Amino acid sequence: MNEARRMPRMLILGLCAGHFLVLLDVTVVNVALPQINADLQAGQTGMAGVVNAYTFVLAALLLAFGAIGDRWGHRRVVVLGYLCFFLGSLACSLSPTIDLLVASRALQGVGAAATMAGTLAMLSESAADERERSKLVGLWAALGGIALPIGPLLGGLLVDVGNWRAVFWLNLPVILLALIPILVQSSPSRTSVPSRRLGRGGGDLIEDAGPSESSHPMRARFAIACVIAGLLNFCVLGSLFLLTQYFQDERGLSPFQAGLATLPALLPLPFFGALSGVISNRLGVWKTSAVGLIVAGVGLGLMGLTISGARLWLLSCALVVWAIGVGILMPAIVAAAMHALPQRPGLASGAGSTARNVGGALGVAVFAALHEVETGVLMAGAGVAMVAAAFLCMKVQQRGRAQVSSANRASVGREGSGHSGPPGHVISENRRH
Repeated sequence: MNEARRMPRMLILGLCAGHFLVLLDVTVVNVALPQINADLQAGQTGMAGVVNAYTFVLAALLLAFGAIGDRWGHRRVVVLGYLCFFLGSLACSLSPTIDLLVASRALQGVGAAATMAGTLAMLSESAADERERSKLVGLWAALGGIALPIGPLLGGLLVDVGNWRAVFWLNLPVILLALIPILVQSSPSRTSVPSRRLGRGGGDLIEDAGPSESSHPMRARFAIACVIAGLLNFCVLGSLFLLTQYFQDERGLSPFQAGLATLPALLPLPFFGALSGVISNRLGVWKTSAVGLIVAGVGLGLMGLTISGARLWLLSCALVVWAIGVGILMPAIVAAAMHALPQRPGLASGAGSTARNVGGALGVAVFAALHEVETGVLMAGAGVAMVAAAFLCMKVQQRGRAQVSSANRASVGREGSGHSGPPGHVISENRRH
């Protein structure tokens, strides 16, 4: 039995729960802002600070915590993140003034950055091979993926049955429960990772070929994965921002009803997120990402066509198509980034998460700035961008396969001439990636 299979289920759930809370707190507070304003006299500046203090600190520190975890241990980073998140949430729930609430949200952001970077790195390290890594990353991304759209719905319920402080109370018991398996037992991680591995963009290549043949492709694939991850959140958060406004302003729904209307964009995510790891093991992470981009792009296009003057059920069908694509894409592109830098899981996790958060922030800002443009046009344009990115993913996978084939031919040539190459020279290809 490999290392990944020995990882306790409760530990896996504890790590995924932290990621869920981090993303939940991006949106759960939005529906509480009017009540916060009335209670603390926050004003527009104060309400913006409540949101931005969290997201800006989160995006700013992700990369740093990933690198710290690579050096000092990701379990320590996760424990630190959970503790900061707990203290920040407690302080938010008790804040008597808007200034203290904004400062407490910044402390939450520190904990969120450490949690997001550390949990993904711990799961990645626990995998004995990239097949298992894809499954664990798929679960992590699937559970986190449902948090953003469920935030407004859950926040509306908490504010209705309690008050705005309830959205922060929710975090406290979840963090304490998630900490137990992490404190009791850390994940089994590999003590060493081959330093000459190429991520699975059509094949694994482990060769002693020098920086010019291995380091550059790894960096290029990692950069592309980060760009596409940023594009994903750009389109997702920008579209969700427009949808929540559309349901309330154009359809006349209440905030809670608007949250219910987004459920078609929520329900497929856990299932297809978990399925994404299985698909990736057959097609490869890059081809799977391309499939997700195409399906999500088509869904956005259908949303653009049905959002104006159509019956709500037609828009709901388009939301389902969109969500299926996002569910397939999110775990696959996260796994692609982790595969590209197997030696530095913390750095890969931090940089990839930073790209997603920056992309999401830009998406909200750009879609908000263009709110006077017809909503359907903006969504259709986002769909075109996602479909175009799919061709880039296919190109990456094709180049990966070509590099594997070239390396294998070179190896056969050396063996045929009696030269086996330097010690440690290995070429391996996994046909599924």
